[in-house]
Amino acid sequence: MNLTKLVQTYVLNQNVGSPIFISDIMHYIEQFADDQKMGQQVRKNVNVILMRMVKDGNNLKRFGTGVYYRDDTDHSEETGIDSIELINRTYIEDKRGNVFGYLTGAAFLHKLELIENPPSEMIIATNAKRNGNIETTDIVFKLVNPPTTVTRENYRYLQMLDLIKNDLINGNNLQYSFALTHFMNKYQLKEAKLVALAVDFYSQKVVLKVAEFISNKVYLEEQKDEIIITLDTTKQKELYEND
Repeated sequence: MNLTKLVQTYVLNQNVGSPIFISDIMHYIEQFADDQKMGQQVRKNVNVILMRMVKDGNNLKRFGTGVYYRDDTDHSEETGIDSIELINRTYIEDKRGNVFGYLTGAAFLHKLELIENPPSEMIIATNAKRNGNIETTDIVFKLVNPPTTVTRENYRYLQMLDLIKNDLINGNNLQYSFALTHFMNKYQLKEAKLVALAVDFYSQKVVLKVAEFISNKVYLEEQKDEIIITLDTTKQKELYEND
């Protein structure tokens, strides 16, 4: 196994500005290792190789401990690291598909298209809060503790429950309920699991709100054709009023 060659190949295959984590390089190297147990010495050697690449001017930059990125070779100015991808990979989901965080609050509302303008601050509930805040100059974000350990199986439920708990929506209640109903149907979320997570990790008040939402959800599904017409009519009315 030529360790230097493997590290160089991995780095060159990454997009310009995309964060390169040593943990991902180690995972890549494992595929070619005779011994699947990668020791601490191998990680130290990878660090040395990366620092040598930075020093040799191979358009590799060090962002922070364990994080690097490729810079653009065609521009005189540095392009910098992709902050959105850095935040997502550090606090929400890694390259191997492990989920340990999620957008919550107004950022989730914006994703659901329930508010027009993106919030000034991105709020992320994450298991990785203990890792501390990475420093970015172009994105303001805040880390909060999730109500329970975040996994790929539960994060969408927790997003919904946080929204119901904080009651963040302003404006059309029908639109709000319809958007959450669509979200549940799109990702095939189960009502029983939503209730179970609410009971286990949220207050009684939230449990009652969830029950109310599920009741409205059933009604919305039964009346969905009429609701779509109602929503379209509401939007048309707003358009006329703004003319």
